Amino acid sequence: MENRSTDEIDLQELGVKVIQYFRKHLKFVLISSSVGIALSIVVYSLSPKVFESKMLLLSDILTEPYSKQITESLNNLIREKNKKGLSLRLTLTEEEAELIDLIEIESVKKDKDKSDASIFLVTVDIRDRAILSKLQDGMIQFLRNNEFVKIRVRQRKEMYQSLVDKIGTEISSLDSLKRRLFLGKPVYSKSAEMLLIDPTSIYSKIIELSKEQIGYKNALELVDSIQLVEGFTVFEKPASPKLSIFLVAGFTIGFLFAIGLLTLLQLFKLANNEA
Repeated sequence: MENRSTDEIDLQELGVKVIQYFRKHLKFVLISSSVGIALSIVVYSLSPKVFESKMLLLSDILTEPYSKQITESLNNLIREKNKKGLSLRLTLTEEEAELIDLIEIESVKKDKDKSDASIFLVTVDIRDRAILSKLQDGMIQFLRNNEFVKIRVRQRKEMYQSLVDKIGTEISSLDSLKRRLFLGKPVYSKSAEMLLIDPTSIYSKIIELSKEQIGYKNALELVDSIQLVEGFTVFEKPASPKLSIFLVAGFTIGFLFAIGLLTLLQLFKLANNEA
């Protein structure tokens, strides 16, 4: 019991001595921590700033798996520092392509959304905000000019155009029938004879087909594979590096440097005394 009490007293005395020692050199610890903070600010100011921006695209052709494949392909070029390959795909100069750190394309369509079109969020990390406008145009053109996408766009255009033409033929036929009825001319078509039972059905059918035709014409005008919903926004503050992280790191390094140095000096002093 006495040995245990003696050990506890020794530890307490050691703890008090350690606290007194570092308190005696508190000024040095504070100066070292301040120097660490100052150096961290200098390093932060010299570090390249990375800006993050987002763009929203609407597409009923681009799929989520395909967008992931595109993301992986572009980021592989970035990681490999393949400026030429990246610049060719995004219609940029090699110097501009080198400023891109990350490109990510992800679908933000909700499961409850039953519409055919999906919204895609394009996120980029760049080191120069001046290239955002050019990068935006390059990204859209890159997605539109893909062979798979172009084939599907062509198929959609042909389908919508065929439907517009077919409905136009039907409307012309009904207009011709309407004029014959108005002039009192005989109608020989069996289908027309059925319409004669209720002449108003001709007018309602023409209106119905006209609305349907307008819908297909609108779809034909918007058949482009990628529609821009919201372009890249230019933010003033960089996404990284963060000043707060640099300050904490600078303070920690300066503090630990002071503690470590004081500890080494004290150990050398004890070693010299024992010698």
